[in-house]
Amino acid sequence: MNKAKRKKPDSKIAVIILLSVIAVILISIRTALVLETALVLGTMTAALAGLYLGLSWNEIENGMINGIKNALGASLILIIIGMVIGSWILSGTIQTMVYYGLELLSPGIFLPAAFLLAAITSILIGSSFGTIATMGIVLLGVAEGLGVPKAITVGAIVSGAMLGDKISPMSDSTNLTAAMSSTGLFEHIKSMLYVSAPAALISLSLYAFLGTSYLENGANLTNINQILNSLSQNFNISLWTLIPPALMLLLSLFKVPAIASLSISFLTASLFAILTQGASFAEILHAAASGYQADTGMELLDSLLTQGGINNMMSTVAIIMAGTAMGGILEKARILESILDSLLNFIKKPRDLILISLTSAYIMLLATGEMFVSIVIPGRTLAPAYQEMKVNNNVLSRTLETASTLGCAILPWGVVSVYIQNVMDIGFSYIPYTFLSFLAPIIAVFYAFSGNFIFQSEE
Repeated sequence: MNKAKRKKPDSKIAVIILLSVIAVILISIRTALVLETALVLGTMTAALAGLYLGLSWNEIENGMINGIKNALGASLILIIIGMVIGSWILSGTIQTMVYYGLELLSPGIFLPAAFLLAAITSILIGSSFGTIATMGIVLLGVAEGLGVPKAITVGAIVSGAMLGDKISPMSDSTNLTAAMSSTGLFEHIKSMLYVSAPAALISLSLYAFLGTSYLENGANLTNINQILNSLSQNFNISLWTLIPPALMLLLSLFKVPAIASLSISFLTASLFAILTQGASFAEILHAAASGYQADTGMELLDSLLTQGGINNMMSTVAIIMAGTAMGGILEKARILESILDSLLNFIKKPRDLILISLTSAYIMLLATGEMFVSIVIPGRTLAPAYQEMKVNNNVLSRTLETASTLGCAILPWGVVSVYIQNVMDIGFSYIPYTFLSFLAPIIAVFYAFSGNFIFQSEE
């Protein structure tokens, strides 16, 4: 048999294998809540399924390697983000932003403000990861000072960050989705706004409504004053320390690649750590490798500021590699392709096409935890069906991004969700408050049934 043309498994067998892999992951998470182990066991299950379907061990290894290759860029960015977080805290950047945030923001407006600030930052830098690791940490510190619950705060931050990621022309997921759907970048973004804008407005309203309860309770002024005093006593609070994040935003506006802009921000923050906080070269290296260790004497503040470093990102990198290795095996065995092809049989009208697009993207996401895979495979497979039904490819691109990019933020073993859990030091409790990820697909389904904004191709 020509291995390059290996026969697809029967769709029923493919579904059973996929459900088995997902069941192993869910049972493992339920048992120990250790995602690294759960995904490695899922990868082992996928490998056994591959052997059952006739794949050689070399083919399985190649599938894993090809899957991991898709995550190398994101893994490198995570490593650099770990260095950036450590350097920003060592230089006083995070402390300065938290200090002024506590002075300017009130509990009543905090949640909608957090959503908007995260969205604006994400649009400017084109990265939800970068936004969560920088602006997200700052907003989390402000929330703790104002007494706003962590789960709701993280939900608002993630919603804003994912909104910006979806509509930023500098976002890698936005560019990939447009490319895989044969859609112009700005045509894709324009179509995306028909789903994102109403979802964002509803999300903003919900966060504003939730914020009213904290307005009634009022801020804990004693707690805020303790944090402000502790910050000013232990660190040099200076506007100069805001240069590293400002420089990162400026570089992003000039379309400097994320790895380069983050690296420059790290170097700049390291310089300001020496100039404003009196840090030594050894302390800079330690913060970059192991993160910053705060010792202010205030437990809440120490918890916020003790983070960053390459070592603290390694568990996230391991999870991403295990998940993408698993997805690589499933793709190599043509399990995902078989399931997707069987779904095509249900397409009779444009409504079905959109529903199948959402469903297939979610299936790929469940199977791999990787949003890029859930964009690429359905994008390549479904594009001819859109052309046949004369539905514009920008409807395909926005549908895939609605499911893949937003869904990855609320899937417990999704790459984005795992990253959020690590950087924000939180479990799954933020997921119900990530309103945008739930509202956008609902709006997409409404459009599918109503026929609204289902653009026709000009051909």
